[in-house]
Amino acid sequence: MFLVMDVITALSFLCLWIPCQMYTFTNEQNLHTALFPTSYDRNLRPGDDRSTPLQVNITFYFKSIKEFDESISKFSITGALGVHWLDHRLTWTPASYGGDLQTTLVPQKKVWMPFLVNMLMYDPLVEVGHSDMNVRLDSNGHISWVAPNIFESTCDADLSYYPFDLQTCSLRFYLPGYLQTEVLLVPIRSTMATSEYSQNALWDVVETQIYSETNTMNLQEIAMSVKMKRRSVYYISSLVLPVALLSFLQLFAFLMPPCCGERVGFVTTVLLAVAVYLTLIQEKLPEGSEPSVAYLSYKLLGDFMVGVVMTVGVIIGLRFYSREDNVEIPNYLQRFHKMILGGKFCLKREKRKVAWTDSNVAMNNKVEDKDTYDDDKDNESSPSLTWKDIGQATDRFCLVMFGFMLINCNLVYIIVISVIH
Repeated sequence: MFLVMDVITALSFLCLWIPCQMYTFTNEQNLHTALFPTSYDRNLRPGDDRSTPLQVNITFYFKSIKEFDESISKFSITGALGVHWLDHRLTWTPASYGGDLQTTLVPQKKVWMPFLVNMLMYDPLVEVGHSDMNVRLDSNGHISWVAPNIFESTCDADLSYYPFDLQTCSLRFYLPGYLQTEVLLVPIRSTMATSEYSQNALWDVVETQIYSETNTMNLQEIAMSVKMKRRSVYYISSLVLPVALLSFLQLFAFLMPPCCGERVGFVTTVLLAVAVYLTLIQEKLPEGSEPSVAYLSYKLLGDFMVGVVMTVGVIIGLRFYSREDNVEIPNYLQRFHKMILGGKFCLKREKRKVAWTDSNVAMNNKVEDKDTYDDDKDNESSPSLTWKDIGQATDRFCLVMFGFMLINCNLVYIIVISVIH
């Protein structure tokens, strides 16, 4: 125990009497003066061996998705572009500058910088970073540059499965004027750094990628892609379900009493509500979408067309209800009624007077009495068919047919989204 205490005491005295070597302001000032003589040309790329390309390592620190507007094809994210390279002209020996001057900050406008340009720029050409920013310079000539910014690009959305869609948008950087034999862009990692990522309210990031490729102009590019999945809960609760419920609400028009006089107004109001939802979707979506228009638009158009035909069915049914009973019912409507509602009905017929000869009075009286007896017997067992019955058959037919059509329309949409997607 005492031995340990003696060692600690000895070490404490050593730290007090032996001064630690620290660089001073003058040391760093002298370093900057020595690093940037008048002969240093920031317009020439680093590299003592000009036959070997300068390797520029690139990564991206992903912070958040700022905006993705499908109608104008604009995609913007916040983050920082990390760029690293070696400049053989900017090296020094730390022992000559205080002993521990391993790194220093240098304004980026004093050193050679890779002028990166986004090929998918949304706005006019702007410089990545700012001229007043600094870079970190190490004693071995290694330069680290981290440029935070809002990065914007164009991104054409595929809205076929809206609002259950996946979108992939990219940033594509290249160095204007430099060939791959002069400057080589190399991604440090295959994905973006997402440790500081903040969740977006409308999009979930599924995957990120960083890779290098050569375009058709023989220029090397660093592509940074973000694969996103739309959060569809909001769209289901505020768009898909209300439209489906409104469509099925129209069916209740055929259950309303025809005497209330509100059938046409009810079905028309619901039809206009579906048309409003269709307009809202069209305002959010771009005029053109590759490879096709959103399936939801086709589904809403189908619901709207069913609603239009349903309105026509309501009007036709009301016309049947309002007809007088003395108007003869055509045979095809009689067969239609029997097919839909079934049952045995007979038509009311007026009794006709027929003149008979005296020689056949007795015989004809017997036949007439027998026919009258048979007709009365049939009328007692079978109620008469009226236009109200035809209207009820029409309501039943429309209720079943349009309900079947709406169910199929929604099932087809669900199958297309879940299976094909």
